[in-house]
Amino acid sequence: MPLTIEQLCSQRDLGLRLVAGEQAKTNVIGWAHTSELPDPTRWLEGGELLMTLGLQLPDDPVEQRLYVERLAAVGLAGLAFDAGVIHHAVPEAIVRAGDEFGLPIVAIPGPTPFLAISRAVITSITADQVAEVAQLSRNQERLAGAALVSGSSGVLSSLQRTLSATAITLDASGELVEAAGPKSKALAERVGKHLSEGGRRGASRQRSFSHVDDEGYLIVQKLGKVKGAGVLAVGRRRQLQPNERLLVAHAATLLALLLDRPAHLREAEMRLRRMLFRSLLRPGGEADLGLLRYVGFTPEQRVAVVAFVDTGAPRAAEALVDSALSATGVPVLIMANSKGLAVLAPAQSIAEVAEVARAALERERAQPLSGGVGGSVDVSAVLDSFRQASAAARYAASHPGEVVDFSDLGIFDLLLGTQSRDTLAAIAGSVLSPLDAAVHGHPGDLLRTTNEFVSHGGQWEATSAALGVHRHTLRSRIDRISALLGRDLTSASERAEVWLALKARELLSLTSAGAADKAKGPSLPTGKASAKPARSKKR
Repeated sequence: MPLTIEQLCSQRDLGLRLVAGEQAKTNVIGWAHTSELPDPTRWLEGGELLMTLGLQLPDDPVEQRLYVERLAAVGLAGLAFDAGVIHHAVPEAIVRAGDEFGLPIVAIPGPTPFLAISRAVITSITADQVAEVAQLSRNQERLAGAALVSGSSGVLSSLQRTLSATAITLDASGELVEAAGPKSKALAERVGKHLSEGGRRGASRQRSFSHVDDEGYLIVQKLGKVKGAGVLAVGRRRQLQPNERLLVAHAATLLALLLDRPAHLREAEMRLRRMLFRSLLRPGGEADLGLLRYVGFTPEQRVAVVAFVDTGAPRAAEALVDSALSATGVPVLIMANSKGLAVLAPAQSIAEVAEVARAALERERAQPLSGGVGGSVDVSAVLDSFRQASAAARYAASHPGEVVDFSDLGIFDLLLGTQSRDTLAAIAGSVLSPLDAAVHGHPGDLLRTTNEFVSHGGQWEATSAALGVHRHTLRSRIDRISALLGRDLTSASERAEVWLALKARELLSLTSAGAADKAKGPSLPTGKASAKPARSKKR
């Protein structure tokens, strides 16, 4: 923090004492200067701490008052008056004038040399400058990281947060391209007006400028030297400090590099991200988790995967989703193949990522698209979330436009919901066909009995009550059913096999009903079984 008069006086080793100008004790000291001239103002810029022995100070109190008035008018931070060599105390007229003009007057004890005060001031200024440089370096690193993770939108968002300002980019025609912060449209109009005026004056080549008016401070930086390049503009109410202006220039450089980045470099970056994603999916933890920091993740955070099936050409799908997600500022890893596409993102942002990616793919394909979301996991367990997301995506394929969460799926959905109609028919037929032949043309008591007995877990009393028949009648039916199916329904394992066959048939009937209801609507993907709408969740 900058050194103030009050802080300087609090350094006990100096023994300084504030004797006047208490109301201005928070004045910041920009430098320490020594002068014995009656009027040193021509050599002062303002903000200095002036130290004097008072060698040429007039004896007249009126002249002493004028001396202080001149120093206050030039913007001096404070007057440090020696009270031990020439004068044994600060003259009373100097003290009164300090209070009158709001200029801090500091009494220097005789044993304290001016050099010690100068050293304290310079040490503080140096430390403050080192801290500013370190902060600038950290801010530049954040901008570079944001550029790597989220491209130009990430740079603007990071710049906006760091400066508490509004940051925008305009194209060569003055149209708003991207924005971060409030009142971006008003800022774009303001910048466009200045650029138009500069063009009329023939100053179009000098479109990097600063401007201050009633609306605040504005700085505009041209993005690169290429003809037709746009500009970066930053606006806020208070003026930018030198280090902040350097940060704006750094942001403009990053944006220019992003704009001029060759296609083969973008492809190389995507390929590296794809390889990192794949390494996280290898069993055994072979991935270097430290690499995640370079793409915006931390090894300690929770992540999740969203997956989509049938997304088209892999590289085109990757580029499309990457472009759409870059605007969110969320770090992601994307991987696609001929079967579909998956996105890894922080768990707290997975819902937003899933919706943005789905919408982008739908616009490109001009048809509804479904997806699945895996659970929240540590980065060392990405494979688990990927498998869950893939299973949920296969299940959701029969619900176009929906993204299904794996946690909303039950065993029935996972085992059968992703199977084709042919597979479901085979499962049901291989077990239930003997029973179908036996009850053909007759009441379906045997089928109902089978379903109730399996549903009640083989419990005789509960099944008898559900069917409204005597236990002896039930036992007779179960014996007959077991003989027809070639499976002992009193065995839990063989009952489970029959249960799967019954559920497969139930799912087939739901598929047929759903197809009839949607005969006039969009056709469902072929080879996929429909699932119960009650179990799907739209994000």
